[in-house]
Amino acid sequence: MTFKIEVTFRQGNNRRTRSYKTELSAKRNIYTWLSQQTSNYVKASYFSPEFGHLQFTDAEQLQEFAAKPAANFYASEAWRKLRFEVLSQRPAICVVCHRTPTEHGISLHVDHILPRSKHPQLALDINNLQLLCQDCNLGKSDS
Repeated sequence: MTFKIEVTFRQGNNRRTRSYKTELSAKRNIYTWLSQQTSNYVKASYFSPEFGHLQFTDAEQLQEFAAKPAANFYASEAWRKLRFEVLSQRPAICVVCHRTPTEHGISLHVDHILPRSKHPQLALDINNLQLLCQDCNLGKSDS
């Protein structure tokens, strides 16, 4: 049996709902969302199969679910698995200059489109990754 955790995020009169596969991922995302809010009129809530209706209004309520950076992100198992997935599923071509390893003898890097330094919540989001050759990757700035 699979179930989804439906989280409702409220900010003033605005409301949106997101689905999560696990309660852990729901709590992590609620923490991230609450920590980025500047208004006092925010809350996130969902129904927990174990604890019933839960409501959060401050990131401090979920401090234990804050993302913990790996000592070395690029050596982490999660990054290595995701990197392998990108390299094996996407065409082996630099998305900027269109050179390929076979034709041009280049190596490809798995690059974060939005930099980890400014968007840590997207560090392991496959939709934030692209293949770049070394020259194009090293020519990027952290913007």
